[in-house]
Amino acid sequence: MARRLRSIAIALLALPLVGMGALGGSGSAVPERNYAGTFVDRDGTRVEARWIHCGGELALSGQLGRGDVRVSFDDVKTVEFGGDPAKSLVATVTLRKGDRVELKIRSSLAFSGRTELGAYQIRARDLQSLELRSE
Repeated sequence: MARRLRSIAIALLALPLVGMGALGGSGSAVPERNYAGTFVDRDGTRVEARWIHCGGELALSGQLGRGDVRVSFDDVKTVEFGGDPAKSLVATVTLRKGDRVELKIRSSLAFSGRTELGAYQIRARDLQSLELRSE
């Protein structure tokens, strides 16, 4: 009898935990807009991708002077990465209207996209450049 009560108690206590898997992170959500482009890593390898995003956002965030700025992918033509990967990187952003701006970004910032082979992810510290196209 005690064994049966213990089994029922365990089942009742475990029941709320069964559905908790759905409470996790958002997984790999699809960005609301498709940006295609070309990643070039520090070894010169070129990777064509679609549905590109940066940390789940369609913008590049960094420091401009002593302030923070967020540049929408709508305004970005290319990004060239330089500086010391062990410290903060410098991202030279060429805007679609032709202006260039230098941002300090985290070297651990992750860029993601979809390739013909599957999902692709790369850290800013491993990138040489990124060219964006809106589709």
